[in-house]
Amino acid sequence: MIIKDYDPKDRERLYAIICASLDEMYEADMLYFFHVQWPDGQLTACDFSGIPIGLISSLKAETDHVRIMMFAVDENYRSIGVGSALLTRLKHVAAMQGIRRISLEVRPSNTRAVNFYKRHGFTISETLERYYNDGGDAVRMNWIS
Repeated sequence: MIIKDYDPKDRERLYAIICASLDEMYEADMLYFFHVQWPDGQLTACDFSGIPIGLISSLKAETDHVRIMMFAVDENYRSIGVGSALLTRLKHVAAMQGIRRISLEVRPSNTRAVNFYKRHGFTISETLERYYNDGGDAVRMNWIS
């Protein structure tokens, strides 16, 4: 597996992964928007033939804080380290820029994701009622270096 910076030519494949993996609706242009806002926070995982299999998209919220906006891995490549590699690379990028905190929101019912983030040092800081478009709650999770 290869972790690389976001490349706009991968947009269609990455958008398909997002649509298949996330239950919130996103416009395909969001990838471009996030890329323009903070290029360093847009990372793509590819198989060894160069086909995208996952992404992590984040924004700088403050000089020392990053928010993960989208994080998705193709279902055929889950549980083999793709997500861990993307998150580890994002932590490294953040550390190189002096960023000490990473946050995200996730449905508390998504126990697989919550447990994944906990294994990577994230802790739940608060519950956000009716956070999602469908009225579902979220928990905010933080990682602090």
